[in-house]
Amino acid sequence: RLPVLTNFNENRIRSVIETAGGNIFICTDGGIYKSNKNRKNWKNINLAGSNVVERNGVLIATSTKGIMRSTDAGETWAMVISEGGVGIDVELIQGGIAAITYNTASKTRRIRASYDDGKTWQPIDAGLKGSQSISSIIQVGDNFFCGHPSGIFKSSDKGKTWKLLLPSVKDKVFKLSVSGNVIYAIPVVEGC
Repeated sequence: RLPVLTNFNENRIRSVIETAGGNIFICTDGGIYKSNKNRKNWKNINLAGSNVVERNGVLIATSTKGIMRSTDAGETWAMVISEGGVGIDVELIQGGIAAITYNTASKTRRIRASYDDGKTWQPIDAGLKGSQSISSIIQVGDNFFCGHPSGIFKSSDKGKTWKLLLPSVKDKVFKLSVSGNVIYAIPVVEGC
């Protein structure tokens, strides 16, 4: 059975997730929409967000003000990373969650990880040059990979150090995704 969303006037869907509890979340430029198991009623639950992930029943989402956390299936949200920035991306990693944020004052993006379901966050971008356009963070095996304006970087020590694997393509940053052990790198124009 497919979910039905009527009167949906959003131009851009950024991601869709079904939680272990059966809820569906659609992230759009205009908000995060939620439907329960019956798929008949949809509710705009928060400000714009591009991604939601779930770990151990806890939801972590990007927002225009930072990174949010919900422990009640998206009914209420608390900001967990806000320091003057925007939530760019959240990804599941082994045993935790990685997040990319943009600080509007310093005009740089940061990468952090949480290993306690989003309660606390630690930087994992030591040695990466500050940038406005870090696009993605993924994990394959024990290694992190980062799409950075300088190219694709790899960390074998959970973000303590990074090594350049593949230089960037002019004026582009690689957006990374993973399927199994295969990494896909798509060069996109720097920025959002």
